[in-house]
Amino acid sequence: MSAKFSLYAKLGMIPKTSVLEEKENKLKQEFEDFTAYSESEELARYKELEAFVTSKEFEDIKKEINGKKYPGSEPAEKEKKFKEQKKSKRVKTYYQVKDSQELKDYKSFKDSDKLANYQELDQFYTSPEFEEFKKSLIQQKTEKTQVIKDKQAKYKELKKKYKGYFTLKGSNQLSDFENFNGSKELEEYNELKGYVESVNFNSIDKKENPEEFAKLNQFKSLSKSSKVKNYFKFKDSEKYKNYTQLDGSEEIESYLSLEKESNSEEFKNHVLEVKNMKFENTEEYKKLQEYKSLKKSAEIKQYFKFKDSEKLKIFTELNESQEIADYEELEVYINSNDFAEEKKYLLTKDKFKLSEEFKQSEEFKELKNSEKIKWYQKLEKKNDFDKLSVWQLTFEDDFEGAKLDSEKWISGYYWGKNLLNDNYVQVNEKQFFTENNIELGNSNLKISTRQENVSGKVWDPTMGFYSKDFDYTSGLINTGQSFRQQYGLFKAKIKVNHSFPAHHAFWMLGEKITPEIDIFKYGKKSASKLEVANYWSDDGNNKKALSGLNFSKDYFIYSLEWTQDKLVWKINDVVLYEQTQGVPQEPMYIILSSGISQEGNPSVPCNMEVDWVRAYSKNE
Repeated sequence: MSAKFSLYAKLGMIPKTSVLEEKENKLKQEFEDFTAYSESEELARYKELEAFVTSKEFEDIKKEINGKKYPGSEPAEKEKKFKEQKKSKRVKTYYQVKDSQELKDYKSFKDSDKLANYQELDQFYTSPEFEEFKKSLIQQKTEKTQVIKDKQAKYKELKKKYKGYFTLKGSNQLSDFENFNGSKELEEYNELKGYVESVNFNSIDKKENPEEFAKLNQFKSLSKSSKVKNYFKFKDSEKYKNYTQLDGSEEIESYLSLEKESNSEEFKNHVLEVKNMKFENTEEYKKLQEYKSLKKSAEIKQYFKFKDSEKLKIFTELNESQEIADYEELEVYINSNDFAEEKKYLLTKDKFKLSEEFKQSEEFKELKNSEKIKWYQKLEKKNDFDKLSVWQLTFEDDFEGAKLDSEKWISGYYWGKNLLNDNYVQVNEKQFFTENNIELGNSNLKISTRQENVSGKVWDPTMGFYSKDFDYTSGLINTGQSFRQQYGLFKAKIKVNHSFPAHHAFWMLGEKITPEIDIFKYGKKSASKLEVANYWSDDGNNKKALSGLNFSKDYFIYSLEWTQDKLVWKINDVVLYEQTQGVPQEPMYIILSSGISQEGNPSVPCNMEVDWVRAYSKNE
């Protein structure tokens, strides 16, 4: 297979990546258009019409339409029945009454306010309720009058009872008492009284204590004051005691509320209203006079005369009856354009050309000759879309974002992130992986290998992990935490720089060190060589070196088709190599990486650029 690929390369028979993508995109777009049109209303209509127009049913309908005649048809029978009913004496009578002025007046007056008012008044004034109303009016007046008298009597009684209280409340005596109560003179008197009562004047010498005796004389002088005498006389009086007991009490508050109510305009109006509670003053009395007047009116008399008449009875019997409804329905139909058209149609010789079925047959012919239907039938017959239905997309990244999608990828080896949450490299690697060497831009992933000093962990199977200084950095990403798949198609569009001994790889790995599949590994001295490989155990592997193209000149689509029994490597859909030995039988994840595993002086920076990565599973 590798020899065939080399020959194809030399002869320029390897398809260009851009041509492949354009062809695939065109097929996808054509399939989308085909699928969309497959679900279109136009195609559904065409298929529906095709099934109908080519059917026996269509031919039977055509025969049936051309076999229709007017005599004996439903329209002809309806026309006959209408003429018979129109001559009916019963129907004539109905329409004579229906269009009469008398009926119009009756209907108009039937819904009038005047009649409604009369009937309402009649119902009331001819009922026991009217007599009960008059008795109730007398009783209400008696009861309300008594309530008023009771309230007025209560007010007079309380007014007399609390007369002394209100007389004192507004008196000068109470005013003088309250003013003196807080005066300095009373305060001075109380202080002197307290002092005098605290001193035993019999036990002290007047000459030696002139100040005490001066206060005693001052107290005696104040005690003789009319203000002080009157103050204490009033304070200890019975009427003041009664006043303080009533002042602010519920009794006084209740009396004031009753006084306010008894002297209010509202109460006076209520008294007047009760006095005027007479039947002659009621609305019912006024309406009684109105009722008597209405009962004598010509309109009322005429209304009830017509209401009981025989002609109204006949009209009412037929009005909205099925007999009239059927007649009017026939009348509308016979006078309609539909009847005229139907009659004209049934009297026409070539009726099929007027039918909906004829229109459908013409529509079918037009659709059958349309470019869209011809395009669809051509693609349907060509059937190039099978290849699209073979595979189902299970993973894709077009690197459209500004940074790596952490839902899909992790950087560094899977076990470093999973166990150490840190990067490490194998003991034979000359570079260290960092996230700074992974860039996204212009819908591309770029992994750069650079010359720069950095420290990092190294894994040595004999020594374990240890730290080391590196002169180069590069990058590795994988789907170990997000996506693994057993069997399928794995593809990536990649462009690489050639800078030996730097290498670039698109590969897959199982849970352990093996199995490993290198979909491609590019890093030979020649820019026209690359390697594919399958490692299924420590000593079980199969590698294949291939040549024929300068793989650093352009983007190529590198792919691996993996089935239960075979591995097939391709570049731009041309088979590179096939292998049936050691085919992995467990899910594997995708890795993209660059690095340096041999001594040398690579020209750096060098890059691997990835336009997209995709994985598919095979549809059963």
